[in-house]
Amino acid sequence: MINFDKYKIEQVRLIHNAFRKDERDHVASYIPENPYAEPTQVMENLFSLTQNIEESWVKNAQVELACNYESDGKFTMCPNVDTRSTCVGDVMEICYPSENGNGYRTVSYVVADVGFKRI
Repeated sequence: MINFDKYKIEQVRLIHNAFRKDERDHVASYIPENPYAEPTQVMENLFSLTQNIEESWVKNAQVELACNYESDGKFTMCPNVDTRSTCVGDVMEICYPSENGNGYRTVSYVVADVGFKRI
């Protein structure tokens, strides 16, 4: 029997890295609505949700003030960090359960001109 829990996306860390390559700002963590969705689809959704089109995306985000990972489709914001629209060069870290159950196993992607590139 296959254990699909190792493919469950626990969260996606959004890191603004585009304009300051040596200073990575972890601005938010996102818990996807469907934790078993394809990573590319989750990142596309996160990219769309983090755009300042008519107003700040933070105002429109469903923000969890506490780390309640039972809620789906929510953001946990990092305090005292400036936010902007997600753009090319930013990083998204997909966090899966670790093999030993302690922490996360992460896979990092950079936002590319088209899509995402694994780094």
